[in-house]
Amino acid sequence: MKFTVKKRKKYRLTLSFVATWLFFVSSLMFFGTKLFLHTINNSLSSRIQTIEAQTTEMTVQNDAVRIEIQTLSTRERVDGFAKDNGMSINQDSIITITASAADGE
Repeated sequence: MKFTVKKRKKYRLTLSFVATWLFFVSSLMFFGTKLFLHTINNSLSSRIQTIEAQTTEMTVQNDAVRIEIQTLSTRERVDGFAKDNGMSINQDSIITITASAADGE
């Protein structure tokens, strides 16, 4: 019985073979990264739009509350509430505070 030994072909790494594989691997990495960054960018854009909508809503609510505060704190309303509860204004006990007094001057 005769055994035959097959010789293996030796593969030599040529520059064109290495360059082709390097190009293939870098192309895969480029497109994978591009897809990942595109997904992240869409996610961030969505979050920005949500936050901007919330900011607009809060601005509207703040404006409404500011108007309500101005309406509720008018002098006529306070005077009317005081008169309804039997109070009167004593002009001698009214103290006016100016901005310079608040600064500590």
